[in-house]
Amino acid sequence: MTTSDPIQILLNKKKNKKRVNIDIIKSPMKYEILDLLRHGEMNFEDIVKNLSKTKTAVSLHLKDLRDEKIVDYRIDSSDSRKRIYFMKAEMLGSVDSDNVRSKNKTKRLIRSFIQEGDIEYNLLLVHTFKTILMEYGMEINHVMKNIGNHIGDYIFAQVYNENFDDFLFNISKYWADNNLGFLSFELRHNIQITCRQSFESVKLEETGFPECHLEVGMFESIFGNYFNLDMNVRETKCHSMGDDVCLFEVGP
Repeated sequence: MTTSDPIQILLNKKKNKKRVNIDIIKSPMKYEILDLLRHGEMNFEDIVKNLSKTKTAVSLHLKDLRDEKIVDYRIDSSDSRKRIYFMKAEMLGSVDSDNVRSKNKTKRLIRSFIQEGDIEYNLLLVHTFKTILMEYGMEINHVMKNIGNHIGDYIFAQVYNENFDDFLFNISKYWADNNLGFLSFELRHNIQITCRQSFESVKLEETGFPECHLEVGMFESIFGNYFNLDMNVRETKCHSMGDDVCLFEVGP
């Protein structure tokens, strides 16, 4: 496989279909299967032969791809015992396993992008990209949270104060100054963050699910850096769920 000849990832655009999680294609064997099928349909035995893997392993990966609506099969008209697999739905984009960046290189690039640009514009750009992918039914929640982690590392340096109350005030001011929303905090057994007019979800149509994955990642890093702990952030209310506000619960 080469960078000039990437795997085509196919998804079903129909709104009533299950979203496809991009993590489904991280497995090297799935890459190989997709690389075979993008050139045309192929029966199960030929897939096994080309991959030099066990039938059980190939069958399990094909099942995953079928469950995610990326591939499907039909019965061979000349032999009802055989299944012929093929790619299905509409082309969305491409993935190339030979062009995967290292995490450190990605971190440097994102940090440079954030530091050299306007934070409001950069977040708008990322949010626009996410919205377009959602139109095609592609789920990149983990990717968005990871981007948010990088952005949160940068924001932490801008808002840090040793006094916790001042730290919270600085976060709230940063959000308001950059048109990210209006934050309020409540300290219970955890930290509860209420965000009104969240930049990430206020203009989204209702999906029934929390959609502020970028913001979740930002809060994870901001509070994780402050407490020097791995923090867990859950969004329990969201504009995209029909709520008036977005609510985040932060804890170790």
